[in-house]
Amino acid sequence: MNFPFDFFGGISLTAESVADFIFFVVAGITAIISVVLFFHWRKYSLGGAVVAIIELIYLAVAVTLLGAAFFAIN
Repeated sequence: MNFPFDFFGGISLTAESVADFIFFVVAGITAIISVVLFFHWRKYSLGGAVVAIIELIYLAVAVTLLGAAFFAIN
């Protein structure tokens, strides 16, 4: 599906390119938030085993959701 307008003097945007752009922006924001969370979890944690389990669960869910989003748009 092509949008009926062009941006930046001739670059045509398709629905797929917009979806890919949004996915990569969301993946980038997720990566930044993940780095901040992991830093705080490790620096200010009260217990090592609990934090390790939380990190494992967080990574599993984040990778699953980003993977599902990636395969849904491609």
